[in-house]
This record gives sequence, structure tokens and C-alpha cells, in this order.
Amino acid sequence: MSGKGRYAGRHITVYGHILPGAASIARSAFLAGNISGRAKQRLKILDWHKARGKNISLTTRHFGIDRGTTRRWIRRLKNQWPRGLEDRSRRPHNFRQPAVPWEIVSEVVKLRKQYPAWSKYKIQVLLPAELKISASAIGRILKRKRLINKKISIKRQKAAKNPRKRFPRGFKVSCPGD
Repeated sequence: MSGKGRYAGRHITVYGHILPGAASIARSAFLAGNISGRAKQRLKILDWHKARGKNISLTTRHFGIDRGTTRRWIRRLKNQWPRGLEDRSRRPHNFRQPAVPWEIVSEVVKLRKQYPAWSKYKIQVLLPAELKISASAIGRILKRKRLINKKISIKRQKAAKNPRKRFPRGFKVSCPGD
């Protein structure tokens, strides 16, 4: 069946070269296949949004999403199709750096290495008077520098999970062996 015209008796295919623009459709379908499930769900929501005349209020009410979130997804889809709909890191861009001066840190580390069994409270007492620092700050320094004995810490945690049984309040011993 040879015919004249554009398709010359062939079937119209989406992924072939016959249909104008099919290459970009195929590329979009391929890229959409490589995204996560959550990004696909967002893409479906935005398709629904586009099919309903791009009404943000209707879309947000229907899916129970915030208007700002929907606008953000639309903007990200336009700029970074389709990777823009992927989950982004929630890690903060900036986070606080420890405010303890390095002189104090080095002194705490030196004392801990000299007396490894001593607690943060004893180390606090041993520090010179001009180096004022709380015991909890010393504990954070020891933790950050990995100078806390892990084995002892685990032993204490296990002991805390199984506290000793106590007699009930007001218990009177009536005979030996109670």
C-alpha cells in the first residue's frame, strides 16, 4: 500500500522520525523514566494542573498542597525539566562552628590524654583559672575529638536500660528472705 502524502502508507509512530516533534517527546519520556517516584508524582500533579487550565487554587485544593509549593514545582519544572522535581537536600547551607577557642581545646585534649579515665568534671577542675569553660563544653570537645571510651559508654547505656529492681515504697520486711 504505497500512497502519496506525508506518511506514505506507514504507521504514525511517536518515537520515530515521521511525526514532527516526536524526537523531543521521546527524549522527554526517556528523561521522565529516570526520575524518582516522588518526582513522577509531582509531574502527574503538574500535568493535572496544566489540564485544568493552570488554576493553582484548584490544584492546591484538590491535592492538599500549599500554593507556594505548587509555584515552586512549576518554576523548577520550567527551569530544570525533569530533574527539578527531585527531592532536594534539607541540609542547611550554613551551620554554627564551635565557638571554643583552640587554646582551650588543645588544653582539654592534652589533659584527657594525660588522664584518660578522668571525666569532664575533673578535667574542668584541672584547667587553669583563666580558661573558664563548662563541663558540657568539655564533653562536646571530647566527643568531637573522639576521646570518649566507646566501650565504657556502651556498658553504661546497657546498665541504664535494665535498672535494678527496687522494693515498693512503704514495703515492710516481715520475715527474713522477703
